[in-house]
Amino acid sequence: MEKQPINQDQTIEERNPNEPTVSKKRKWSSYFKEFFMLFLAISLGFFVENQREAYVENKSAEVLAQSMLEDLERDRKALQEGIRFMEEKDQNMDKFLRMLRAPGEDWDTVAFYKSMTMVFSTFPFSPTDGTYSQMKSSGTLRYFDQRLVNKMNAYDNQLKKTIFRDELVEKGEWELVPIAATLINFEVTGELRFNKPITKETYIKIRDQDTLDLFINKVVTVRTMMGRSLQEYRAQLLLSEDLIKEIKKKYDS
Repeated sequence: MEKQPINQDQTIEERNPNEPTVSKKRKWSSYFKEFFMLFLAISLGFFVENQREAYVENKSAEVLAQSMLEDLERDRKALQEGIRFMEEKDQNMDKFLRMLRAPGEDWDTVAFYKSMTMVFSTFPFSPTDGTYSQMKSSGTLRYFDQRLVNKMNAYDNQLKKTIFRDELVEKGEWELVPIAATLINFEVTGELRFNKPITKETYIKIRDQDTLDLFINKVVTVRTMMGRSLQEYRAQLLLSEDLIKEIKKKYDS
């Protein structure tokens, strides 16, 4: 009987029936390892980048916190000086109003001029808010925790109220000027304001009781608005001290 030729492929297949399955498993295992290594490399890259960004943000926050601390220290000093100034001015205005309500023949002309000089003296508070404004515009406020950001925002909101009240006091003083200009010599108040000796004529011209009453009312208005401004200064000072304490607690080494 004649032998049939052996098919080589068939023989190999019969000899190794499981070889294709094993090959596929090895390929999938290799793919999985490559995918896992790629995933691990990407994850590690993200982790390193996040750590780097966190480090940069923390260092930037430290620098910004120190800068804002310096701003707040300047503000605190200015607010303390402003409060002392307004308290002294309020006492002088009280004496001045008592003088105005007394008989005119009892007035001391020089004391009158000195009191008027104090009425027109101002202590404009100019906040040092450059660091906060920079952080707000650049988005770097996000470097700080929300509690501290809330305190910064509260301080900034109070600043707006404090400055607004200052502007109202100044407006009230300017409204007083036209009446005061008919009663006294403003050149003398200018000399007194700059601690110069009086060289100009001193006079007081109260035409009638209505003029005096209007003048008193204007002075009272300025004093009342200044009292409200003083409250804002005190509130601002409390916020500045609280914010300074918080920043030092977290960032000051």
